[in-house]
Amino acid sequence: MASSSMEHVALNAGYNMQNIYAALPDFMDILARHSPLSYDDFVRQIDKDLNNIISVTESGRQHHFDKGEDAITEHLIVQLKQLYPSVHHDAQHGGHCDIYIEVKSSNGELYKWIMEAKLWEGFEYVFKGLDEQLLRSYAMGGINNCKGGMIFYSKLVNGAKYAMTQWHDGLHEKAITISNKRADGLRFDTKHKLNNGTGADFFVNHYCVDVFHEPSRQKLDKAQIKKAGAPPS
Repeated sequence: MASSSMEHVALNAGYNMQNIYAALPDFMDILARHSPLSYDDFVRQIDKDLNNIISVTESGRQHHFDKGEDAITEHLIVQLKQLYPSVHHDAQHGGHCDIYIEVKSSNGELYKWIMEAKLWEGFEYVFKGLDEQLLRSYAMGGINNCKGGMIFYSKLVNGAKYAMTQWHDGLHEKAITISNKRADGLRFDTKHKLNNGTGADFFVNHYCVDVFHEPSRQKLDKAQIKKAGAPPS
């Protein structure tokens, strides 16, 4: 359908040109999700959408503080599913990866993106998710399949910045190439060589979701104290 025909459809429905132009950014986002022009466009759109979802999730952190790793991941999946119908949780892609998205490009090529999710329980625990699962099991090379994400959920009273700094510094000590560190330190990217350093390049975007909520922690602490003091049934 020609652009003029699309305009006529909107105008005949009662919209004006100002309405049409205001909706154009959202329309371009839809195209990037469902029929991207390039693999990089596809990955950039995921990054944009995921950051927005993380922001909304953190705003409602009181609803997520008592959740486990899988439950928080499922919450993210539900939000992503509204934007990417192909998103899957626990999909088979060399193993059971936490988040998997695939889409056909504008010229029919299949684009893939994978993500591993962990609850922050220290550097070594999360690093196992990156190294043993994402990089050694799920990741593949190739121009349409060489990027993914690592996300972890922080319940630390110190805050997400503390966890992300530990994560960044630990990766740096392992001589992993780090780039594009955001000014606040809460996002950065890494580059890896698959197959124990001899294979294809794989690029990872790193994210942290801060779900710490002091009133929720106090409520859980009181419930545990009450339970511990209750007589045995």
